[in-house]
Amino acid sequence: MVTGGRLLEREPDGRLRELLAPGAFVDVSDPSVSRDARRVAFAGVTPTDRAWRIWVLDLAGGGLTPVTRAADPAGGRCDDLDPCWIGDSTLCFASTRDAWRAQYADLPVTNLFVVTVPAAGSEAGEPRQITAERNGAEEPAMDWHRGRIVFSRWWFNAHRPANTASGLAQDAREAIPADSVNLWQTMELTLSLGRERLAAGDLRTRRGEMGYQPAVLADGSIAAVYAANLGMSPEAGGTGIHLLPPRFGRATRLAGAIVAGRAGDVYGSAGGLAPPSACSPAALPDGRVLFSYSPGARGDLGLFVMRRDGSGLTRVLDLPGTLELDAVPVVRQPEPRPETMPRGDELEVPHAIPGTRTGGVSGDVIHPRPGTFRFHDLDVFADGPPGSPAHGAPPRTACARLRFFATLARPASVTGDTAVLLREVPVGPAGEVNEGGLPAAAPLFEQLVDARGRVLMGAHGPAHVAGLNAGVAGLTTRCVGCHLGHSTLPVPETPRAGRP
Repeated sequence: MVTGGRLLEREPDGRLRELLAPGAFVDVSDPSVSRDARRVAFAGVTPTDRAWRIWVLDLAGGGLTPVTRAADPAGGRCDDLDPCWIGDSTLCFASTRDAWRAQYADLPVTNLFVVTVPAAGSEAGEPRQITAERNGAEEPAMDWHRGRIVFSRWWFNAHRPANTASGLAQDAREAIPADSVNLWQTMELTLSLGRERLAAGDLRTRRGEMGYQPAVLADGSIAAVYAANLGMSPEAGGTGIHLLPPRFGRATRLAGAIVAGRAGDVYGSAGGLAPPSACSPAALPDGRVLFSYSPGARGDLGLFVMRRDGSGLTRVLDLPGTLELDAVPVVRQPEPRPETMPRGDELEVPHAIPGTRTGGVSGDVIHPRPGTFRFHDLDVFADGPPGSPAHGAPPRTACARLRFFATLARPASVTGDTAVLLREVPVGPAGEVNEGGLPAAAPLFEQLVDARGRVLMGAHGPAHVAGLNAGVAGLTTRCVGCHLGHSTLPVPETPRAGRP
């Protein structure tokens, strides 16, 4: 969508400065300031290329550099969005270069890519894909304090569990009754390994799990957007901002629409009303949150700041007749801290590329590529403490088996995926599944069944992965459990190869 946006800088004294020459761009969005606060990357549409591309501008004046260009014309139109600095010369951005269509709606699928910003007079290199999300990955944000990329992914799986010959159904009338999952959640991606995991969320409700446009605060908590419609398609409905504590805990509403935490809850909901809207949070060095806000429910978004508890609401800028969006502070960021391998990840083979240090931060990122990974669930029947979101695992069942499915996308057909049973493997006596040779960079999901092929049930529904996940070539992905909230359970240490 092209709306005629402008790129403005607000000086400390309140003066506004136009950063781009009039007529150079038809539309601009998604600015991101470099770590040294000298350059800004943004997405722009030019009069000659009507698709979105990534550009970099010198904030001191001049120095406009094109970073991405049109992909292979045979692949059709693609858009590059949401640039984010992840190094002194490296950007992460979202793009529709896959040419996939989302399972839920006729929308192009975004995934994350990285690209090196070219020096003056040099040609930009080819972007490299670092995620393989089936329905979408976008809105990356760099956590400079911990050396990780935080982003939003669309968590959805059109294939539901069923006690049929295939074990699957796309028609809800044929499927086992279960909580449908259709939401944007906040993920994190390690720079050195490219391994994804859930970054934060309140697992007590689906609303609390939602996190779009994440902004990472200095203490590791994340301010993110929630919406009345968790999948935000065909429209978001009322939007607001809540604070998600580091990893998992209770979400705190900060600003925007009051919406129900559970489906069907009409009390405390914005249903039928014109609620205030809040979006586009950004972290300030003093701990406050800068964001776009329409307090009067008129849709006229301006820029405001608030404390991390939602208090101290103060207007910064609200121009008449326009929407102020995607504000970012022009401040220096700290040197990224060395990154350690997340617990549960282990390299199976030597795995490094030029410019990348395994277990550290550098200007490069390992990206999904053809290969295989190992899946190691130490105990599919592991349960969480009573009263926790991870409590309610299926009962231990003799002769249980775990099915691995892959989805093969058909770009020309909406929700036209083919679900393929890769293999069905026995669960060990202690609940262990340790399976190698699974295809990397491919959307997969699992299903736990008994000896007759019937899907096992836990307290929260069938033991069937409701989303789609992709493994990283050469890595072992370790977990425990096979039920709602299992990703919050700590993974016990296991001996590494060659270690007693």
